[in-house]
Amino acid sequence: MTFASSLLYAKKVFFSKTNRGSEKSSGRRSLTGAIICIAVSLIPLVAVLSVSSGMISGITGRMIHLSTQDIQVTLDKESIYAKSENEMLNLASSLCSADGAVAAYSEVNLMALAAGSSFRSGASVRAVEKDIFEKNKYFSSFFNIVEGDIDLSKERNAVIGKKLSEILGLHAGDNLKLITLRKAAGKTVPKVSVFKVTGIVSCGYQELDALWVFVPLENAFNAFKNSSMEYYVSIETDRTFSETLEKTLLELKKMLLSDFNSGRFSIDTWKNINAAQFENFASTRALLIVIMFAIILAASINISAAIVMVVMERKKEIAILKSTGASSGGIALSFVMTGLFTGLSGILIGIPAGLLISVFINPLISGVEHIVNFCLGLFNAGHIKFLDPAFYLQQIPVVIPWSEICLIMVSVIVLSIIVSVLPSIKAGKSNITEVLSKN
Repeated sequence: MTFASSLLYAKKVFFSKTNRGSEKSSGRRSLTGAIICIAVSLIPLVAVLSVSSGMISGITGRMIHLSTQDIQVTLDKESIYAKSENEMLNLASSLCSADGAVAAYSEVNLMALAAGSSFRSGASVRAVEKDIFEKNKYFSSFFNIVEGDIDLSKERNAVIGKKLSEILGLHAGDNLKLITLRKAAGKTVPKVSVFKVTGIVSCGYQELDALWVFVPLENAFNAFKNSSMEYYVSIETDRTFSETLEKTLLELKKMLLSDFNSGRFSIDTWKNINAAQFENFASTRALLIVIMFAIILAASINISAAIVMVVMERKKEIAILKSTGASSGGIALSFVMTGLFTGLSGILIGIPAGLLISVFINPLISGVEHIVNFCLGLFNAGHIKFLDPAFYLQQIPVVIPWSEICLIMVSVIVLSIIVSVLPSIKAGKSNITEVLSKN
């Protein structure tokens, strides 16, 4: 029995009805059920991968480009570069000459208690360059202006995150009090600095919007003098996700070590600075993939059961084929290919459906939300919001992971073949005499 013959018989088994006429057989129903199971298991897997990829990509991009940049230099507070704004800016300018470096930004961070008219909250105060929101392309693209204007031209201006403004009850034009600790006469005493909120911004992630307060860099050396602060120079490169980022890191180290007046410093890439967060993202995503693959494996077992049903119904056909010279291997190959067709059919239905749901997941959730609230309104049962900004997300980001989707398709094909092998071998070994004698 040639490969072509096995393929033709597999097509007959998969596409044609049995000799029972128009009545749909149990084997045919089993094959259809197996296809549906594969498709149904693929739809949520593709959607979960797309959403998780979008969320991880979104938060990763913001953590890197809005906080640490690709490489971050931490200066010792005793360094001459941590003594004035001009010295920090000069250092940043000199580091831009490194191979692969695109830009460098000076920044001083400190923790403070932010106070509005009646509420208080902890905040991470970031003393940044006055033109950072225009100079840094990621700041200008990731941050959306919610209220007011981004203006850090004056020393006592401040730009705050949307969530923090809601917590403190502040709007553009209101006064913001920042309470910090400073050393005076050998004692640690609180100091209150008043800033004017010129703008409220959002980067799209609640936990970041609830933390950041941006003020001009000069405040680090004036208003917050003698407070506990951290001094950074963050370098943006064109090698964020490239292995050559380490080359830029080594060159920057040499530049800093050659300057004997720079004092002590530490330097590292974003991968090591945010290692804990990214490991958490990776492990969570890996767990989701394992769970979804387990579902696919369970769905693939239905193919084996379907092949068993088809073989039982076609025992007479198999016996006749073998009596006319068909080999056991050729018969077995036909049913393996039937299992393969079943897996491919599930892929052709499940993958496109999963991608479609992924792309339109936000409108779908919004539509379901309106329907549910309409039904609740009929019974005066209140109102619900599926994507409440108070619970981290206002919109689900989506990134299609094509490489992983291709891996899923290959996995389904391999599983379909594997689970079809055993019942197919049994079909090829069926006894001709026993089958024909019963008929």
